[in-house]
Amino acid sequence: MLKINFFVLMMLLAAGASHAAPDSSRLQVSLITCAPGAELYSVFGHTALRIVDSAANTDIIYNYGTFNFDDPDFYSKFVRGKLMYFLSQQSFPDFLYEYAYFKRGVTEQVLLLSTTEKIAIQRSLFDNVREENRYYKYDFLYDNCATRLRDIIFKTNNDNAIESGTFTLSGATFRDYLHNYLSRAEMQWTTLGIDLLLGIGADKTMTPAESMFLPDYLAQGVSLASKGQKKLVERDQEHLPNAQDLPVKLPFWQTPLFFFSILSFLVILPSFFKCRAMVLFQSIMDRIIFILSGLLGLLLLFMWFGTDHQSFAYNINLVWAMPVNLLVAFNLNRPQKWLKKYLKYNSLLLLLLMIPALLQSGIVNLALYPLILILSFRSWMLSRDEKKC
Repeated sequence: MLKINFFVLMMLLAAGASHAAPDSSRLQVSLITCAPGAELYSVFGHTALRIVDSAANTDIIYNYGTFNFDDPDFYSKFVRGKLMYFLSQQSFPDFLYEYAYFKRGVTEQVLLLSTTEKIAIQRSLFDNVREENRYYKYDFLYDNCATRLRDIIFKTNNDNAIESGTFTLSGATFRDYLHNYLSRAEMQWTTLGIDLLLGIGADKTMTPAESMFLPDYLAQGVSLASKGQKKLVERDQEHLPNAQDLPVKLPFWQTPLFFFSILSFLVILPSFFKCRAMVLFQSIMDRIIFILSGLLGLLLLFMWFGTDHQSFAYNINLVWAMPVNLLVAFNLNRPQKWLKKYLKYNSLLLLLLMIPALLQSGIVNLALYPLILILSFRSWMLSRDEKKC
């Protein structure tokens, strides 16, 4: 009996010693997620990796969302999609102080990784933070601070698994997720600008991995991931609560929908009058909408073919914002057969455009509906007006 008790005691002590054995790497790897801010550059939130090395007594944040605003060609590179982002280092206290100043929330998810995996991540970051390796060409949807960390975490840990659809809404698109953040920030004009620039690639249904292009959804994906029979997240912690003021809602008369509704009303109003002054006013308004849509079309073509922004390719807004509208604007008073045919077919094409726009909400910004319909109406009327064409 004494031998049995001694054997049991030794087993318990061995198990306790094994359980208490420290991680030989002396590393802790965490995903840091920061709440969205009030400015455009911060409205989608931010994410970074934190590595605490108790052996070296360091606590470092690794941030893939850094760029050089002092670059003399900053705006040119940004517009052309050639702005290089880079991996930077910062102490965790300094990082936290910055977000505390802007009252943005900061949460941490400590990852349950093996010694080998932790060392692999640290060595990879050491290598990538070198001057010759730290730069990469930023892409809004496919290569950013969140997708870089997604790839590091999930490619390092080969045993994790994410259940498809558990945190991604059925049929959700990149544009849907962007709209959620912009709506909460009351950025209606910014939403319009982004909707104008994004191509149809932003309207494809996302996979769970693709949905992690935004920090909040990366955090959700990590929280639902598992490593064998255990969760990938060992524990989480809130370092800073989100204490930002609520955004101010725009009055309706300052919204894009109101602006384009008024513009469309001014364009169509002279159609109901035959006096000379109204005919002249109609001619001016027709030129304005065709010039504006043509100029926008040139911009969209440039963003598609003249830049490295892959998210701006195949833009459906080119259906109504055609660059050829510039040529139309300066030929409205010249009776030419090609112009009549163009205007007639353009009118029908714009009506057809409304079908996918109505079936898939957001593919064309709602504020543009009045303008598209008026362009269709005026194209049809001008194609039949002998005095104008």
